[in-house]
Amino acid sequence: MNVCILTTPYSACDAFIMQNAKARICHTIAWSEMIQEVFGHQGFYIIAREGCDVHGVLPLTHVHSKLFGNRMISQAFSNYGGPLADGRSTIDALYNRAIEIAIEYGCESIEFRNIKALPYDLVSHKAKISMHLPLVPDPDELWHSFNSKVRNQVRKAKKSGLVSVSGHQELLDDFWRVWTIRMHQLGTPCYPRNFFYMIFKKFPENTRIFLIRLGKLTVGGAFVYSFKGFVQIRWAATLIQYNKLCPNNLLYWSIIEHYCLAGASCFDFGRTTVDSSHHRFKKQWDPHPVQFYYQYWTAPSCKPSFVEPENPKYSKKVEMWKKLPLWMTKLAGPYVSRSLP
Repeated sequence: MNVCILTTPYSACDAFIMQNAKARICHTIAWSEMIQEVFGHQGFYIIAREGCDVHGVLPLTHVHSKLFGNRMISQAFSNYGGPLADGRSTIDALYNRAIEIAIEYGCESIEFRNIKALPYDLVSHKAKISMHLPLVPDPDELWHSFNSKVRNQVRKAKKSGLVSVSGHQELLDDFWRVWTIRMHQLGTPCYPRNFFYMIFKKFPENTRIFLIRLGKLTVGGAFVYSFKGFVQIRWAATLIQYNKLCPNNLLYWSIIEHYCLAGASCFDFGRTTVDSSHHRFKKQWDPHPVQFYYQYWTAPSCKPSFVEPENPKYSKKVEMWKKLPLWMTKLAGPYVSRSLP
């Protein structure tokens, strides 16, 4: 089996991804290209093939930061990643090649963002889950399956004058304004506006923005993309002073309703921590939990660092970020967040 780094689009590779049920949009070479264009992180798109037949892929992104270390991630700026392969021998080949590349570039670790654990003795981090809701062609069928509390909260939002709109790049500024405000409140550095623009550019048919408005004011928004019928709400936020009007409920229902009618098969509520407020909000829609297995290969004498706001190691930095002026976080956030994939 030939294991190599792909440098240009390859139709057989695209066909393999489209046929693999576990493939996500982050497994495409276009995602790796987008990350490199926006953030400058070098991508290593490893494929395993025999002749013209592709048997597996493993996207890697090299993130080297003075703040957060030198590491490989599969896949950066995504909840998902890890190898796609048609058998154990292919997984082994991809995994071993990833380690060779990591050693060559002096990396301290490789992070594999799996939903099925790799069969190796690796450090595993299982603090996060996803929530998946199967979709049906008729949104009314799904609507009536929700409990009365969910339906009443959506009705309350509508009665309060909130309306939902959706579209494409023309809504990006409104989304980014609301999202950056909320990220500042949470103490999280924001991604650059150009990141979202480039997702639209690379995946124009897959990407959509949903907004919740009260009159002319945007009070909530979500950045959503789909791939092979699998819909992900990756970034969403509302202005907290309007939360009593239930904008989140209308936002999520609008997305679910849209993609039911579009023929999608599954809605992913996004990564969450069990028993958090976000988890409780998502749980009321009755999705089923999906465990994330984030696994770490580490170089000798190195330990993986879990770079996330909940890590006590970063608690002081989070509180300090909240106290900065909003305008400053919009300027500085993109420089810090490029190392927080």
